[in-house]
Amino acid sequence: MIAVWSKKIVTTVNALIRKHLEWIYSMTTTRPVSVFIVCCLIFLLSCLSISRIRFEADIFKLFPQTGPLALFLDTMKWTGSAGNAYFLLEGDRDKLVKEAEVFAGKLHGLSVEGKPVFSKVQFRIFDPAEAQSFTEFMSYAVTRPQLFIAPADVPRYLRQLEPKSVSQALQRAKTELATPGMFTDVIAEDPFYLRELILPRLKTASQALDLDTESPYFLSRDGKVLIIIAEPSRPVTDIVFARKLVAAINGARADAGIKISVAGAHLSAVTDESILKENIIVGVLSSLVVVLGLFYVAYRRFLPTALIPVILVYGVVLALGTDYSIHLYDRFHFERTRGKGSKEALRLAAVDTGHAIFTAAATTAFPFLALVVSDVKVLSELGLLVGLGVIFSLYATYFFLPPLLLFMEKRFPLREYRPLPGFGLGFFWELGKRRCRLNIVLVLGIVLCMIFAATGISFESELKNLQPRSSEAFLSQEKVEQHLSVSRKQLIVAVEGKKLSDVMSQGEKVDALANNMLKQGEIVSFSSLGQVINSASVQKKVAEELSSGLNGSRLANALVSGLEQQGFAAEPFQDHVQNLALLASARTLPVSEGIQKLSDSPFRGIIERHLFLDTGGYHLLTYLNYNGPEFRQTAFLNQLHRDVPHSRATSVDLVSGQLTDSVRHSFVWAIMTGGLMVLFLLLSHFNAPSGIFYSLFPVTAGAVAMLGIMALFGMRLNFMNVMVLVTIFGMGSDYGLHVAHRVRSCAEEEYKGRFIQAGRAVLLSGLTTIAGFGSLAFTDYGALASIGWATNFGIAATTLFTLWSLPAFMNYLHVGVDREKRWS
Repeated sequence: MIAVWSKKIVTTVNALIRKHLEWIYSMTTTRPVSVFIVCCLIFLLSCLSISRIRFEADIFKLFPQTGPLALFLDTMKWTGSAGNAYFLLEGDRDKLVKEAEVFAGKLHGLSVEGKPVFSKVQFRIFDPAEAQSFTEFMSYAVTRPQLFIAPADVPRYLRQLEPKSVSQALQRAKTELATPGMFTDVIAEDPFYLRELILPRLKTASQALDLDTESPYFLSRDGKVLIIIAEPSRPVTDIVFARKLVAAINGARADAGIKISVAGAHLSAVTDESILKENIIVGVLSSLVVVLGLFYVAYRRFLPTALIPVILVYGVVLALGTDYSIHLYDRFHFERTRGKGSKEALRLAAVDTGHAIFTAAATTAFPFLALVVSDVKVLSELGLLVGLGVIFSLYATYFFLPPLLLFMEKRFPLREYRPLPGFGLGFFWELGKRRCRLNIVLVLGIVLCMIFAATGISFESELKNLQPRSSEAFLSQEKVEQHLSVSRKQLIVAVEGKKLSDVMSQGEKVDALANNMLKQGEIVSFSSLGQVINSASVQKKVAEELSSGLNGSRLANALVSGLEQQGFAAEPFQDHVQNLALLASARTLPVSEGIQKLSDSPFRGIIERHLFLDTGGYHLLTYLNYNGPEFRQTAFLNQLHRDVPHSRATSVDLVSGQLTDSVRHSFVWAIMTGGLMVLFLLLSHFNAPSGIFYSLFPVTAGAVAMLGIMALFGMRLNFMNVMVLVTIFGMGSDYGLHVAHRVRSCAEEEYKGRFIQAGRAVLLSGLTTIAGFGSLAFTDYGALASIGWATNFGIAATTLFTLWSLPAFMNYLHVGVDREKRWS
């Protein structure tokens, strides 16, 4: 019963497809001018549609914005680092500072359309213009040690207020006050240098980079690199502004006396767009030259070769590829050499070979269309683009090629159609016929070796390795990591809530976990707001230690006495002395008070980096710096979620893992769904299992070989080239399908000729595909190069297995059997 229904379905589907192709043939041969005009109108509409294409500069918009990636994007938005431009100045330490002053002035003066291109330019830890706010904050902070002093530094703070230390501090103050250029206001507000217990904490927390703590500039510890951080006035999504910004930057640094390189989202967007366009143009032109050469060598006719660019442009604008044109023209030429008339040859090409092309296009399109439901936007759009592109390309060939062939036959007819070159394909057929068992053993042996090699394939999760490796943005980022990075990697923990007190309390638990990781050597360091502003519980401990170590009245008298002994009038310092004396009865202070004071000071960057307030509430960030696998992230995250249930975490590793899982899920879905669709299409095309085997074996072997070769050459799968497996699976099944479709339902003596005809089209299709992707393999863009190499390996292997293994399998499986009956 099932077999009967299956046969009915196959017969019905084939009949409908054939009827549809007969209609297309009738339309293109009876009304070629009308069809040509309609094709041209569609072409013009497609060109108009292309003009609306825009370049998406933000790669993260192409992935699901949930989990670690969502927090990663949130932190970039909160901190403003996503759109910053980073200028790296390289040279002698003394020259760097002078050049930085000059170049920063140029950056301040840059404008686009009459408006400044940068809203902020920073290259100093402390700006002299903020001396007053710095003094006011120090005056506040040194007399509120319970807020700003680390518990471990309380004994040092107390010793600093002892008579001997006070005397030494005041002598130093006298010396510095007599030195021109010193900050006399700060000394007046803190003559006992208590700020030296606070400043290191503030400097450490305010720096996301590993800077020279002795320099007031953003200077690396080795003194070789100075960094300028500038905030563009418009977002990176404004690509027109980004191009003008890059042009202005290039003009500003043209006459610099030192080397200045740039990194940042704007430069990357412009660079990526430029490289992509250049690679695409070079790829299309080089591919066109190779395709034209292959077509002319194969068919030895100038006019069809000259028409290929027209077909190519039409196919590329509407969709992609020329494989379908190759198969149709090859069959047309083959039938003409056998004495068929133009219309009959065209009918066989359009209807019979067209049927195989129809199934082949469907087996390519449906695996990609299965990706449309993916939650990864880049894969969803890729699936829609390629899936619909294949279908449009199919119908572009159906409707555009026949009128051109009829035009060629009428205006430039050949006196005689000569047999086309076989490219040695007859040898493969004879080899498969005479040594079928040996060939099968060799093929299966190679496949087994490739399966073993493929087990060594790994996944590349580092997004930076997919960028253009010689681009300025990439090289500058490497310099930042080499000279300025605190560590190779960073994990960010976010604690969020409506109340600041609750958020700070939960942040204290995160700090405790980070401290444990630091003691165990799993992380290099960490940075949090709790390292600068003490929580209520820490303040209480500090206040108790201060109270036990100080006597208010005695301290006041000792400080006044010390001032007078060093020749200072006590009256100007009366308020300062009184505030220090009150520490004997110190109490906890609101954390919000300390945050507000920091926000009003030159150290506001600490708050901007660690704490954010929006409509969703407060967001407290803690940064954990680590180098590699010694940091057991899974264990840390499990403990974090137990201690701080509502916290979130993100890092490059976590984001890469999330993207890998998303791509893997989409890939498995596409393979499973697409595989079922391909199987159904092949079942509806062939009424014998052998036809399905001939279609699927070469592509399966080709995909395995692709992975094996990549592993042998040390290449890895990544977010981009993993989809080549879907491409190989869809496109590669076409090769075996075309051979199996042609080598059936005929006399035995015709098998070899039909194999050569179908094999030639398969060979040319494979070579043109390799030509198209071959140029990508040699680009500097890691993502494109990986796609190029993977496609070349996969297509080359699939083509080889099709032409080598199928003759052997066909002859072996059908020895001593009525071949026509079995193959039909």
